[in-house]
Amino acid sequence: MTPQKPKKEDQKKSLKGYMQVTSSVFQMGALIALGAYGGKYLDKEYSLDKAWFTMLGTLVGLAAGLYMVLKTLNSKS
Repeated sequence: MTPQKPKKEDQKKSLKGYMQVTSSVFQMGALIALGAYGGKYLDKEYSLDKAWFTMLGTLVGLAAGLYMVLKTLNSKS
C-alpha cells in the first residue's frame, strides 16, 4: 500500500489554519507589548514609585491576547 497524497484543497485549508493560529500568537505578543508600554508611559507620567500601571497594562494585554487566541482556536473547532 502506498500512502495517498493529500489533495491541494486539504493542503490549502491546513495552511490557512496554521497561518491564522500563527497570526493570533503575534497579535497576543503585540497586545502584551502595547499594554506594557502604555503602562510604562502612565507610570512615568504620574511619577509612581512602583510600576503599577506597567503591571496592570501587561496583565490587561495578556488577558486580551488570551481572549483573541482562544476565540481563534474555538472558531477552528
